Amino acid sequence: MDSTLLSSAHVYYNRVALLHILFLVVLYVIVDGFIIDYGIDKNAFSKGFYSKLLLSILYLVGSNGDSSIKIKDNSIDAAFHFSVFSLCLWMGVASFLLEEVNISRIVGIFLIFGGLAAFNLIDELLKVARVRIPSPSILSYATETALKILLFSVFCFALFFLAMGEWVWELKPFYEW
Repeated sequence: MDSTLLSSAHVYYNRVALLHILFLVVLYVIVDGFIIDYGIDKNAFSKGFYSKLLLSILYLVGSNGDSSIKIKDNSIDAAFHFSVFSLCLWMGVASFLLEEVNISRIVGIFLIFGGLAAFNLIDELLKVARVRIPSPSILSYATETALKILLFSVFCFALFFLAMGEWVWELKPFYEW
């Protein structure tokens, strides 16, 4: 059973997917840190959202192959799930940090979808951890607990937005920039 878990996790977290995840992290840092000025630009939230949404759509198209029919060792499904998770988590964090953005229930709905993407990522990480870390050890329990707390936190974050937010859509269309 361990070899089956390792091979399925290896297909999900393969070298290509991990390189794409690294590329996304670097690109998000460059876009959010150097290109978009969140302090001055009133449309920064919209620009950040649309840039991350475009990347998520591109990764959806790229990962939308025959991966459900035959197992490919170069699938980028993990990168797609990471892009959706980071988009949704960014929306929640940016809603807290940016003064001109209100707490929105729509962001809570996005966070639920981000939590579902995080569930895929965490489920596969737990498979890798169960194979790589010898069973009954403190490290395996700590890893599993930390990942489950992260997933639970995302859904709690979503519930906060759904309970405390308003039905407002803070994103502006391109022609209003």
